[in-house]
Amino acid sequence: MQLRLPRHLPSRSRAIISSVVSGLPFRGVSPIFLLVQPELTAHRGKLLSGCLERGTPVYAGGFLLERRIVLERQLLADQALFRLILTHELFHFAWPRMGNPLRAGFGDLIADELSGRARGELGESAAVSKQNFLARGGIDQKDRHFRNYLCEAFCDTGAFLYSGVRASEHFTLAHRWIARRTSWFQEAIDWESRCF
Repeated sequence: MQLRLPRHLPSRSRAIISSVVSGLPFRGVSPIFLLVQPELTAHRGKLLSGCLERGTPVYAGGFLLERRIVLERQLLADQALFRLILTHELFHFAWPRMGNPLRAGFGDLIADELSGRARGELGESAAVSKQNFLARGGIDQKDRHFRNYLCEAFCDTGAFLYSGVRASEHFTLAHRWIARRTSWFQEAIDWESRCF
């Protein structure tokens, strides 16, 4: 996978990015542009920088059609969080290209977790999406809130498995559910043939 990096990026950050990219199970065809900006917030569907008084603070934003990722500058000071967020954002590029059968299979896996009353998640994004989805009621795979949760759970699981970070306060999913997700990632997807 090819990432186009800003010129001012410190060499330590470049090394982390290189390590993350080399650990991914898929290859990239077209480059993804990486930007680093301060004080990121999400406000009315837009990503803002330097406007903390508007919107909700976020670590990153991904723009799939533009093949661009914007990371919060403060992430550069926290190697583990930087690795998790970058890997999560890169998995967002994989999700839409997985195809309907694989996304449906992951949806079935997550529906089984929910039916089994699995608590916790493998990242903050998935945990927030899960909470929002569950507040709405039952499991409906056509519901956009459920689909959003699926995407975030997929990306956080990818970050858990491939970022190289072994511990985080946000890894709260029980081991038996982690084992099932890990198995699904290993068995369901022919990563060798995947290019995004």
